[in-house]
Amino acid sequence: MTRLGIHKRWTAKFLRRELDIRVTEYAKLDPERHAEAVLRDTASERGVTLYGDYDEDSEPDLGYAVFPLERTGRRTLRRALADVIGGRATASRELVTLGAWELVLSKLLWAGYWRCTQGLPPRGYLFELQEFTEQFNIALSLGWGAQADKLHHLVFGMKPVSPLWSKGTFDSRSEKPREPWGRFTLALCSQFYGHSLPVMPPHPYESPAFDALLACWRDPDPAALVEPLLAVCDWHTHECMYSRSDRLSKNVDFIAAVLMGWPVEVHTVFRLRERLGLALPPLPDHPLMQTPMGPYLPPQPVPMDDRLRRFCQRGYGEVSGLRELLGDVIPA
Repeated sequence: MTRLGIHKRWTAKFLRRELDIRVTEYAKLDPERHAEAVLRDTASERGVTLYGDYDEDSEPDLGYAVFPLERTGRRTLRRALADVIGGRATASRELVTLGAWELVLSKLLWAGYWRCTQGLPPRGYLFELQEFTEQFNIALSLGWGAQADKLHHLVFGMKPVSPLWSKGTFDSRSEKPREPWGRFTLALCSQFYGHSLPVMPPHPYESPAFDALLACWRDPDPAALVEPLLAVCDWHTHECMYSRSDRLSKNVDFIAAVLMGWPVEVHTVFRLRERLGLALPPLPDHPLMQTPMGPYLPPQPVPMDDRLRRFCQRGYGEVSGLRELLGDVIPA
């Protein structure tokens, strides 16, 4: 297999810059834009608190309240990763876990809400492939296997399965998004959980690196994974956002800034092999694995603070059957 090599622009400086320009405190914004960003950040955090406090100004139901929770989680995660990768504060590693949990929690609650109320989200609120891929892999990277299992169960349980595909995937007239990582994750899920997937149409942005890893990730010999994992790490560095565009074909696999220096796909393969009782290969000798987010860690505690407990308690009281559905993975 021919490797791509590390992308020439994928450097520590690039990672720091891309994270900083997405963090209100570090982005070089003019005063008006900075004030608007602060207002948006504050509104999201306030929305989470108000919903949990049963405030009359809170969102009317959980189906709306999960969105400020998701925005808060993404902001927390971006800020924490900017600090960790930028070498500003090692203590921010705990905030990485908190932001990641807020993101995963928002998706669990969102999918659980629709399962309990209508079974399927309304048109326009589909659980797209990119979202599922991101949250599923983040959960496994941090060792939240039960939460990843539940997320998989809820999302794949939405019938028809079309909510898993990105908009336009099956429309020959539309430009295709670049999502080899998403397709790899779907195939990985089908093998690990033992279910079948619809036949995916041909795609112009497949990755031989992911194909090779998919073919060997369950090999009893961990040495079989060494080269495919290195190739996947190379792919990761090529699929970061080096240009900005509204075109789907520019929406690269790791367009989310929080993932540019976080090898979640490698951690996911390691975590699933562990669960199958298979020996782990050595961590790839690759710069991607040498970032502060590169080490493969033991399962991290779920940071369920009082604010999030109150949020979930209100949701459990509001949506019939939600506690029974999610109580085993979301303590509240």
